[in-house]
Order: sequence, then structure tokens, then C-alpha cells
Amino acid sequence: MLGFEIWKNGKKLAVAGLTDRGAMSFMLTWVGKDAGASSRATGGVEIDGLDLRVGGIDSSDPAGEQSVEWIEDNALRLGDDIQIRLVSTQDVDTPIRREPTNGLISAAAGLRFVPCTVCGSPRLHDTTRRPE
Repeated sequence: MLGFEIWKNGKKLAVAGLTDRGAMSFMLTWVGKDAGASSRATGGVEIDGLDLRVGGIDSSDPAGEQSVEWIEDNALRLGDDIQIRLVSTQDVDTPIRREPTNGLISAAAGLRFVPCTVCGSPRLHDTTRRPE
């Protein structure tokens, strides 16, 4: 299967991946919350508001989609080297978090992920809408 090795400063953090259907995301996000927030990023000090997350949606379970996360890292500093290596693997690491997406997207509200008819990627579908 397609796997994603995530490395930080030469140390492998995780091998992430999904076996069948789903979506993976790799997010490096910085949110500055006040004046001069960016200028306070100095060597050796964790950068406020900087966050690395690796996760996604596992759509392979017929019982419902699962939100999965392998990495939640907010201890990032100037000079950190973050790498993602694409690999072919038989196994991936167990996610640190797995939970039904129904807290995020409610099947009761008539929303669910379905494969795109063109590319197969999961797309949000409103099951309450009737074709016109």
C-alpha cells in the first residue's frame, strides 16, 4: 500500500496510510495571535501557534467514516527539518487517534462521504437533497 513516512530532524515520527478508501492530509499551520507574533520565532524556542498534523478520513469501514490522526506536534522550532517520504509498505503505524466522524459530520443530518465518480476521492454528499 502507499505509505507516508513522516520525519522530523532525522527521526521517523510515523508511517501513515490508509488501506482502501479515504483521504490523507499533512498540515503545517501557523496562527499568529497578536502583534509581532512572527518576530518572536527565535532559535531554540518553540514557535507559538505552529502546529504539524498528519491525519485524514478512513472511509473503508462500511459502518461509517473514521477520523484518524498519526501526528499532533506543536513543539516546532526554527531549523526543524520536516520530511515526507512516499513508500510502498505492507503495514502502517496505528493512528494515535481514531474516532467516528459523526461528531464532525452527522449521518443523522444526511451527510456522508461517497467516492467521486471521476477520481474516487471521498466527497461530502448531502443525502437529503433530491435531484431536480
